[in-house]
Amino acid sequence: MATANWRARRARGVHSDELSGEQLALLRQRLLDERAAVMSRVRGRLGLAAPLPTHHPDEMDEAAVNQELALLFRLADKEQKLLLEIDAALARMDAGRYGVCEGSGEVIEFRRLLARPWARFSVEYKESLERGQARPGR
Repeated sequence: MATANWRARRARGVHSDELSGEQLALLRQRLLDERAAVMSRVRGRLGLAAPLPTHHPDEMDEAAVNQELALLFRLADKEQKLLLEIDAALARMDAGRYGVCEGSGEVIEFRRLLARPWARFSVEYKESLERGQARPGR
């Protein structure tokens, strides 16, 4: 039912011109700022991991270091995934497809983009994904 409406709206071809030039400039800057912050966090986490010794005479110390390394690398992996989302949002912006829900074709609200500038889905479509009522667009 709702999916049919999304498909119909998507067929109409909504474009990023729904956002003003000023809004797009603000969102681009937010994406670039977030990208720089993520890169800084990744460098910091990897910098923490580099000086950690890889072998300890005490098994408990070695286990603690291994656990800390695993956490640092999981966090770095999470940040890497966020970087990919940010880069994809910048690419959509350059292609004129930014701010359009990949699932429904509807314009993503400016408030949502301010909160999460790399968002790929509108709030409504994301909620339907989480309820299992829709499939991701990509």
